[in-house]
Order: sequence, then C-alpha cells, then structure tokens
Amino acid sequence: MNEVLERLEALERRVRETLAELEETRRGRGALEKEIQGLRAELRSREQEAAEITRLRAEREEVRGRVEGLLAEIARLEVTMQGVGS
Repeated sequence: MNEVLERLEALERRVRETLAELEETRRGRGALEKEIQGLRAELRSREQEAAEITRLRAEREEVRGRVEGLLAEIARLEVTMQGVGS
C-alpha cells in the first residue's frame, strides 16, 4: 500500500510541475505576443515615415526645379535689361 501512495505522490508532483511549466509557458507566450504587437506597430510607423520621406523628397525636387527655372528666368531678364541699358 505504501508503494502505491508513493507512486501517487510522485505522480501528483509531476502533475504540479507540469502545470507550473504550462503556466510559465503561457506567461512567456503572452509576453512574446505583446512584443510582436509592439514590433508590428513600430514597423507600421517606420513604413509611414519612409512614405513621408519619399513624398518630401519628391516635393523637394519639384521645388528645386521651380527655383532653378526662376533663377534661369531672372538671369535671362538680367541679360535683357543689360541689353536695353546699353
């Protein structure tokens, strides 16, 4: 009878250990899921930033083209005015 009780106690210990490991695994999984959500949010933020940077670069090139056009027009007008002043 003692042997049966010892085996039963050993089985109960293993069950408790297994349940503790299961709980620890669940907590770890929850932490990993939160970390994944954070990383996904960061990735979306970086993608939005990259899109904004691309848009700003295109806008900068457009403005640069306009400024260069205006400078060329100013230079042309200066040449014309010098010709009139002579």
